[in-house]
Amino acid sequence: MDTLEQIKVSLKNNPNLNDEIRNKLLELVLIFNKKLPEINLQRLNERLKTVSFGKIGKFERKGTYYYDVYKNQILFSKDLEGNYDIDHMLMKSILQMVTSTNSFTGFESDDRLMALNLAYTEILANYLIGNEGDSDLEEEMLITNLISHIVGKDTMFNSYFSNNGEPIIKAMQDAEVGML
Repeated sequence: MDTLEQIKVSLKNNPNLNDEIRNKLLELVLIFNKKLPEINLQRLNERLKTVSFGKIGKFERKGTYYYDVYKNQILFSKDLEGNYDIDHMLMKSILQMVTSTNSFTGFESDDRLMALNLAYTEILANYLIGNEGDSDLEEEMLITNLISHIVGKDTMFNSYFSNNGEPIIKAMQDAEVGML
């Protein structure tokens, strides 16, 4: 059975999801796979077996959306005010599940890369599905785009999907040395 078929089965057997959510997640996974067919979806498949949804507490400072990698839970703010694109937010959660190591996602292996990782996830989601709503990371995305020109777009992409922030840090250190 190929990975997409496995994902369909995983979604179908996940008791935490209703049919509407299952169908939406599958639709987004198909878009992801069509645009990035070289990315292995096995980790995503494992995460989709148990992913659940929840709410961000009123006093938690996590923004409007948060993927909890430890609990494998997609969280939304109780007071989701503004014009937010739910498909975009779900695509970000798919990206984070694809790159999940059970303790971090993307290239966030180094805490210094946390904001860069969040913004890069946002940029990838924009590429994959677009964003018809507001973004809480506009400035971070601008800076991330500038940094990607310094470290190299391939370095950013490969670091994100291989869960290794070291090449980014090394490229930034090399660029800093070259500027002295």
